[in-house]
Amino acid sequence: MSTEFSDYENLLIQLAEDYYLANITITDLTAKYGLSRYKILKYLDDAKTRQLVTISIYNPYARNYDLENIFAEKYKTKVFILKESEDLVKEDSNFWHFCALNIQALVDQGKIISLAWGDSVYKTIDQFATKLNEKLVFTQFIGEIGKYNSLAGSMRLVQKAANRYESDYLTLSAPLYVLNDLARELLSMEPIIAKTLDTARHSDVLISGIGTVNSVDSVSSWKQHKRILFGSLDHAVGFLYGRPFNLRGEFIQTEQDKTFGLTIEEILKIPVRVGVCNYKFKAEALLGALNGNFFTHLYLDEKSALTILSLAKDDE
Repeated sequence: MSTEFSDYENLLIQLAEDYYLANITITDLTAKYGLSRYKILKYLDDAKTRQLVTISIYNPYARNYDLENIFAEKYKTKVFILKESEDLVKEDSNFWHFCALNIQALVDQGKIISLAWGDSVYKTIDQFATKLNEKLVFTQFIGEIGKYNSLAGSMRLVQKAANRYESDYLTLSAPLYVLNDLARELLSMEPIIAKTLDTARHSDVLISGIGTVNSVDSVSSWKQHKRILFGSLDHAVGFLYGRPFNLRGEFIQTEQDKTFGLTIEEILKIPVRVGVCNYKFKAEALLGALNGNFFTHLYLDEKSALTILSLAKDDE
């Protein structure tokens, strides 16, 4: 059965096709149809009201505001959750674009940016748009992970981020953990290292991923000296800023923190601490970080967010 339109409806369709499909301007439409701008706009609006025109907007970075509101009621951290995409092939890349767009807006408001290491930070920085800000400084705030062939090491990441802005960067030529207490103290007094640490203390933004307990075994020297470095990890659920923490959001203290770099107290004074993660197997670590308010901003995918809430419900 054919659909018949009135003369008025046909006019609305012609106007809509010219405006939305042919991209003819309102000014040109007034000349073509002998109508005022007011009537052109009124008719275009009427075409939508009569459903002669439907507009579909594809937003690959749509957020799940309902889930975000649930997190806002439970935690102090501002949680941003990317909705699942129907295009599974692009879902991963969409997440890192989503993080980069939002995090770069925070970076643009700061002057000193501290970076951790890891794939999450690497993938976020990799999607940063190229800008010019010669006054910006990227810096390490704790020692190097020790995977010197990795592109995701913190030393290479501060260089990569600085290249995006044509800005300065500071590195920390020291390992993440130093067993000898005196050596760690003396190393922090070396002028070039002292400058980096002092700059990091004044950071406006910190960007970090999050590690699981198993990440300790990824570096052979950490694995070999696990007991000396961290004491007991029986109640640990994750690692952040080089230190283990439990589900209650408490850093597990050993007799002497062997981490080289800023102290936990100094790190938590940084006003904007951004976490990024789209791996739901890290949900327990993320829940501990939320309980401890370790981040001020956290960017998650929908699967990770739902897994965190499920764990939180079980914990209750």
